[in-house]
Amino acid sequence: MADDKIQGAQSFARSMSVLQLIADAAHPPGVGDLMADGALTRPTLYRILGSLKAEGLIRQTAGKQFVLGPRLIGLAHRALAQSDIRTIANEELSALRDATGETVHLAVRNIHEMVYIDKIESQKIVRMASGIGTRVPFHSSSVGRAYLAALGETEAQELIERLQLNPMTKHTPTQQRRLQRLIEEARSRGYSHDEEENETGIVCFGAPILDAEAQPVASVSVSVPSFRLDANHERYWGPLMQCCGNISTACGHLSQPS
Repeated sequence: MADDKIQGAQSFARSMSVLQLIADAAHPPGVGDLMADGALTRPTLYRILGSLKAEGLIRQTAGKQFVLGPRLIGLAHRALAQSDIRTIANEELSALRDATGETVHLAVRNIHEMVYIDKIESQKIVRMASGIGTRVPFHSSSVGRAYLAALGETEAQELIERLQLNPMTKHTPTQQRRLQRLIEEARSRGYSHDEEENETGIVCFGAPILDAEAQPVASVSVSVPSFRLDANHERYWGPLMQCCGNISTACGHLSQPS
């Protein structure tokens, strides 16, 4: 019985490897392409391809190449539909709060603004007067600018042109040129920095969460009362970027090597 389980596990692993090769290929592969890595014999490869086709996980084109099948696509859509970003992110957000000691927000886009959908409260006495459902502008908040920086430049610019750049504090960027510069800086660094631009007395660091298509699906911020802001800002943005990277991976994003 133990040998049967081992063989079954090996067979499953081989099938998954072939499925992954098909999914990762830049162009639909044929049998010769799948044989190129030499991991499987031709009879074994044909047997696996036959099983995957029979289950609807792959299909063969008229040109004899292999692509992902309708059943697999359906399963992927169901998995995405069942994924709640709050559930996926919760453990990482708690770890970020513990690492920084400060309040952490999770925000998603709501047309022309961002809205907090989760908050992990700082355990210190002085805290932020925000809550789930709080709406914040794109231009003044770290979560908003992190989201804009993660969009393609054309899409970000089109959104910026539709925004009303109202002053939230005396530090708020209210001119497109300044906002564009801040977004370019955030895009270059990988995180955004709000210096009392959305709320007086509060400094925030924000970073995006990306999906499998490298598109932003949410943003995370670390919010710090300015009176206890550490001069070493890496204390905040370092754990923040690690947190967002981990959540993005859980959302299907594949990081590109530096």
